[in-house]
Amino acid sequence: QYGGVVRAFNSLSLSIAGVDLINNRADGSGSGLYLESTPSSISDASFTGNTAGDDKTIQTNSPIDWACRLGSWMPSQGSFFGNFSAPECNRCPAGYYGATSGLTEPSCSGQCTKGHFCEDGTADPEPCPVGTRMPALGAASNESCIPCAPGQHQPLAGEEECLPCAAGS
Repeated sequence: QYGGVVRAFNSLSLSIAGVDLINNRADGSGSGLYLESTPSSISDASFTGNTAGDDKTIQTNSPIDWACRLGSWMPSQGSFFGNFSAPECNRCPAGYYGATSGLTEPSCSGQCTKGHFCEDGTADPEPCPVGTRMPALGAASNESCIPCAPGQHQPLAGEEECLPCAAGS
């Protein structure tokens, strides 16, 4: 019932590093990698074309510590389907950023900060350019930055509001 190409049960820990698991097959129900009561770490590894009876690539009830790049995230346990790899992992979505490692939710480190924008996979929010503003959280691209209105300016990058121009300028 709980088969796998690799199966670990009640182990102290399992470390998977520097490997490519490609085109492995587990018959019946199960997954390519099955972890039960076994804390694990995965780094510099890819899972491609692995199949099992229930289409799971990895199944675990114990936490996995993924070595993901900044700007990305991976769930720490549950069922994993399809092809994926570490350190690439899942990119933080546009409008969010991932400034630390070990992120396990698609909200990553949070919404992009005011005055900045965050494209897909952003680790550090990018400042909106000079002459623009961003008063809200979660800007997804440079195009989200709002140009200053006539009679206003912004000489600095990464600002929330524009400033009024001096009289007569």
